[in-house]
Amino acid sequence: MIYQCYFDKRQQASIFSEEPYRGFGLEINVNKKLFFNCPELEDSSTRKQLTEYSAFLWHWRNKFLNPDSWIGFTSYRQLEKFPHVFKTKQEIESLLSTHGIVGWGQYELHGNDSRLIPLSEQADICHPGLNEYIEDIFRLFEHPIPSAWYSQSTAFFANYWVMPLDLFDRFMEFSWPMVKWSLENIKDSNFYKMQHEYGTVTNEKAIGYFMERLFILWHLSNNISSVNPSKIQPLGHNR
Repeated sequence: MIYQCYFDKRQQASIFSEEPYRGFGLEINVNKKLFFNCPELEDSSTRKQLTEYSAFLWHWRNKFLNPDSWIGFTSYRQLEKFPHVFKTKQEIESLLSTHGIVGWGQYELHGNDSRLIPLSEQADICHPGLNEYIEDIFRLFEHPIPSAWYSQSTAFFANYWVMPLDLFDRFMEFSWPMVKWSLENIKDSNFYKMQHEYGTVTNEKAIGYFMERLFILWHLSNNISSVNPSKIQPLGHNR
């Protein structure tokens, strides 16, 4: 199932009504089961920090409730960003038979001189201080940063993808210790303080910004095959 995340009842009108999609509320007023096996989510400030990662955590802890051998996530705002919508589960399963990750949200950033900007620079342009925070946390947890982080210019968004459950387990086992540490310590970091100083983003979602890059870094580190279905050329298409 692809779980479409939303925060309030007004956003329910944007939830796709048929499989392979299902809405997943990120606040207790739209999801009465939100705290099930996830006591961390009882704190409203934690929910703000985690954003969509709250859904990742919930489904990791409650994966026995997922009806499929794979799992995916998207946002109630998907159509504002990316037009691709799956029609059936079979379409997804066919792509997963040959690829580890199916992602339909890719981005790249161009400088004023049209230069493609590497992912590491993008992180700091969008959220000043984030790349330094990433380097500090990876050093603390003894994870190498893949060289592609400093050279590659395009990647999948952290909450627009599908993958098999075993890969999802691996991602959560990699990311949750760092996310948990950040929940307990991020307010002491320069990155958190810089979010307030620059005023263009909110430090209430600082861990969410970190989590988005964690997915990219995990993907790059493990060299997992991936495909963007919106970029697949149909049969008979002339190049």
